Amino acid sequence: MSLTKKWKLILASLSFALLTACAGSSGGSDDSSYDDGDDAAAVEGGSSSKKAAPPKEVIDENKLKKTEDEAMAATEENHKLRKEIFDAKNKLGIPVERPDAE
Repeated sequence: MSLTKKWKLILASLSFALLTACAGSSGGSDDSSYDDGDDAAAVEGGSSSKKAAPPKEVIDENKLKKTEDEAMAATEENHKLRKEIFDAKNKLGIPVERPDAE
C-alpha cells in the first residue's frame, strides 16, 4: 500500500472517529436546559442554587392590539407580494407550482 493511500485511510479513520464522538455528545446543541456554572459549583463543593426565572412581561391590551395590527399588515403585504409574483409568472408563461389542496 502506498504512503498516500495510508494517509488517506488514517485521515478517513480519524474523521469517522471524530464525527462519531461528536454525534454522541450534548455539547453545541440548542438545549435550553444548559445552565452555565451550576454543575461546576456542585462538583467543587459549592452550593448549587437554582437561578430565579426572569419576571414575566406584562402585556396590556393596547400593546396586544398594536402587535396584532402589525401582524395583520405583514400578512396582507405578504399576500399582495405572492399575488404579484403569481400574476408575473402567468404573464411570462412560467408554470406555477401549487400545493395540492386536500
